[in-house]
This record gives sequence, structure tokens and C-alpha cells, in this order.
Amino acid sequence: MNSTHGFLLDSLKEEPIGETVNFVWYITDIGIAALFKGNEILKTYNVNVEIEAKDISLDISKEEKEYCEIEDKKLFIFYS
Repeated sequence: MNSTHGFLLDSLKEEPIGETVNFVWYITDIGIAALFKGNEILKTYNVNVEIEAKDISLDISKEEKEYCEIEDKKLFIFYS
């Protein structure tokens, strides 16, 4: 595991900033992380993540987005 993964996993131990239908949202040292709650194929939720962000008043429309899997966790990371 690289140091970036360590930062992300540490952030997931903190209190989330919100929860939507398919994601739990966290602030990280890198940006905003959306932790996928389901076991389905995540590609289906690629667009949903941006829609669900609005449900907790996050505007991530101008942020860069990356998908990553760390251990058994599926995350979208949003950063500038």
C-alpha cells in the first residue's frame, strides 16, 4: 500500500460529512472521498456519485474525479 492509500484509509476512520443512498462521504487530505456502500458493479454508479453529492450540498462539478479500490473499499476521490 502506498502513502496515498494510507491517507485515504485514515480519513475513512473519521466522522463522515454525509451519507447518501449509495455513498458515505468523507473529507480527506487529498479532497472529498465518496465510499461506495454496495457490492454491485460500481461503473453503474459513476454518474450517480455526482448527483448524490448534491443531496448533501456538495458541488463537485468542477473537481477532478478518480476511482480507486483500496483493500475491499471502492472510492471516488474528488480534488482540485
